Amino acid sequence: MLSFQKKGFHLLWLSFLVSALGDWMYRLALPIIVLSKTGSAYHAATAFGISFIPWVVFSLIGGTLADNFSKRKILVVGNICASIFSIFLLFILSVKNINFTLLYLAVFLLASVDPLIHPSFQSIIPEIIKRDDYVKANALIQTIDNTLTILGPLAGGSVVMLMGGINALCFDVFSFILSAGILYALPKSRKPRTRKITLTFLKNDILEGAKYSFHQKVIFSGSLMFFITNFALNMFEANYIFYMTKALGYPLIDATIALSIGGIGALIAGPVSSLIVERFRAGMLLSISTVLAGLSTLLLLINTNYLYIGVILVLVSFFGTINVITYFTLRQRTVPSEQLGRVVAVTRMVSYASIPIGSWFGGLLLNQGISMAWVILIAGVVRTGAGIGAGMSPLAHER
Repeated sequence: MLSFQKKGFHLLWLSFLVSALGDWMYRLALPIIVLSKTGSAYHAATAFGISFIPWVVFSLIGGTLADNFSKRKILVVGNICASIFSIFLLFILSVKNINFTLLYLAVFLLASVDPLIHPSFQSIIPEIIKRDDYVKANALIQTIDNTLTILGPLAGGSVVMLMGGINALCFDVFSFILSAGILYALPKSRKPRTRKITLTFLKNDILEGAKYSFHQKVIFSGSLMFFITNFALNMFEANYIFYMTKALGYPLIDATIALSIGGIGALIAGPVSSLIVERFRAGMLLSISTVLAGLSTLLLLINTNYLYIGVILVLVSFFGTINVITYFTLRQRTVPSEQLGRVVAVTRMVSYASIPIGSWFGGLLLNQGISMAWVILIAGVVRTGAGIGAGMSPLAHER
């Protein structure tokens, strides 16, 4: 029979599964709706990029909330707010002529929920399961995430194709409501230590984490590498649906099949990384995996067959995932435990800051009549250069 703690974790991962499925509906439906109404890669890419701005703005606040208030309440309220923002987005997209100011506002509000509740999701796990189960719990969450990277595009693409983009977004609204209900059933934790959240308190926390992050050369070099990498990656990723459906003329199902095939790389990288991260210097592995991810991106220039694109995306996601796991491990081993949370938040802010810039820049090039081949070429060269630069930085000497 399941213990009370295990029942609580089952509720947590079930809410994660439901919410993640809804996210895939949203991620596929939004660019399809915008493209169908405007035919503009610029607006589709800009909406994608805006969704990452809140990670830069609200990540540290989310960490502060998680440390000072009930994580269960934060998760429930966050999902309820997300459902309200999703309804607002639905209303905006339902009209014939989209008001892009309101569209970008709705996307920003919806995207703001995740960075505010993500720290609570990560830190509630120790409250609802025993210490001996931490590894199994984290492995299960990661397995669900990686599996959905493969199945999510197919499931989401099928719903969008059969029901239409607006109806798919209705599923996203329902997923938030259902997730909130599941999370409400979580066991109540002991009343957390509370502090008065002031601007001075937030400023001091941010400055302390930023000071360490920027003065620790290895950590700073890694976050700078990811800043450049994310810029290059999102020049292509933000415009993927446009490239496949508009530029290449593939039906949506073929585009989602290629995306799903690409997810296999991330799934394989998980167990492989546990074998190689311990055997090689972290700095060398970070440099090499970034270079190989950049060179793999350039292989997209050779052929436009959707199955070929899927295979190349396997390589890109494989090397990218190895890259991420290596850096996370290095950061955990390098940063003192009492500063790790804030350093994670600061480095995430730095690395995510380039995502909206890369998304916007890629969409701008396409909107100016530049071909997707040039976008891919620039993205591949920039990412490869980031890996070479990492190999010449203090990061390269880190074990």
